[in-house]
Amino acid sequence: MRRTAPLLAAAMLSPAAWAGLIESPSTVRMTGFANGYAALDVSSDNFGTIGAGQLRGTLDGASFLTFCTDLGQSFSWNTNYSYTLVANGSTNGFSTLQADRLGKLYTVAGGNPTTIDQSAAFQLAVWEILYDTAVGDVTSGNFRLLSGGSTAQRDQSNAWLAAVLDPGSASAFGAQRLYSSVAQDFVVFAPMPPQPGVPISEPSGLGLLALAIAGLAAGRFRA
Repeated sequence: MRRTAPLLAAAMLSPAAWAGLIESPSTVRMTGFANGYAALDVSSDNFGTIGAGQLRGTLDGASFLTFCTDLGQSFSWNTNYSYTLVANGSTNGFSTLQADRLGKLYTVAGGNPTTIDQSAAFQLAVWEILYDTAVGDVTSGNFRLLSGGSTAQRDQSNAWLAAVLDPGSASAFGAQRLYSSVAQDFVVFAPMPPQPGVPISEPSGLGLLALAIAGLAAGRFRA
């Protein structure tokens, strides 16, 4: 029997789609991993070995890809859940610092991952940003990778985190949490106004269409 666990989601939304989420609850349904997954054991959950990789699903019927932000809750495949987009700094939202770092992560990673290594590295970096008090290395601190994953995945995650923490780094994206009281939460991204010297990248193959929601996702499950 397979049990799914917390999702952390990062979806790329058009301004119109983001506005729609703010105005009303949305229905999210996860259907599987987009690029396969890496089997990991991390310090901040009680689920044991989990699968970390980009997830695919639908948001109000539109296809999207996402990452998990919640190591404390589960979700089931092919099940509809109601989600609400919550403001940063509010109850159930990201802190201002977390949102800034997540936006920078999406910027430096170049948007949508296309391989297992990229997907696992991005998910690890998201968890590091949200769960570690000394962000920077996914193998140390109060959040850390205990076992599993490849050297390439760990190195890529730490390289992205180093770029995020660089004093000169800037973000082309804003990040907010898609929150559910009964299932794992997700992160969504939207483009910010252009800043000098900051290239704006979009997930490969997907544009800024209200019904074409792109993103990053990490799913968790155990057998």
